[in-house]
Amino acid sequence: MGCRTAFALLIGLAALVVLGCGPTGAPDSDDDGGVIAPAVSRPPDVDRFLQLPEGVEDVAFPWSQVEVERGSGRLTLGVLVADTPERRSRGMMHRTGLPEQSGMIFIWEDTRARTGGFWNQNVPIDLDVAWLDADGRILDFSVLIARDDETKRPSQPYYFVLEMPRGRFAELGIGVGDRVLIPATLLPD
Repeated sequence: MGCRTAFALLIGLAALVVLGCGPTGAPDSDDDGGVIAPAVSRPPDVDRFLQLPEGVEDVAFPWSQVEVERGSGRLTLGVLVADTPERRSRGMMHRTGLPEQSGMIFIWEDTRARTGGFWNQNVPIDLDVAWLDADGRILDFSVLIARDDETKRPSQPYYFVLEMPRGRFAELGIGVGDRVLIPATLLPD
C-alpha cells in the first residue's frame, strides 16, 4: 500500500469516527437536552422557566432556533424542540413560561399533514398555538387557557406547531401568513 493510499484510508477512517459521534447539531448533553444547530448555546435563563414541581419527572428538551419571516422583517426565535413522542406528550406541562423571543416547536418523525389537537392540561400558563403548513407558513392561531383540557384544532390540517406564551406572537408582530423557517437540523430525515 502506497503512502497516498494509506493517507486516504486514514482520512476516511477519521471521517467515520467523526460521523459516528453523531450528526451535526445533535444535542451536546443529555442533562438538559443540549443544543441543535443553528443555535450555538442554550440561554442560561431558560432553566429558571423549566423548573418542575416535586414529584414530576423531567423530560429534557434540546434548544435551537427558527427564523420568522414577517412583514416587518425576519426575527430569530429560540425554541425548545419537542421532536419525540415523550417530548411532544409533555410539551409545556408544568412549565411556568419561556424567555422572551422563545417558544416550543413540535416536530414529528414524519412530515405529513396532521389533524389532532392540542390542550393545556397541567400547563400553568396561557399559550398561543401557531399551526404551520409543510413550508412553515402560519395557517391559524389558537389560544390554550391554563390548565384547560379542551382540545383545540386548526381550521385545516397542519404539519408543525409553534407555541409561545399568550400574547407573545402579537407582541412580536407575527401573524397568519408569516413563515417560520425551520432549519433542516430539526426536520426528520
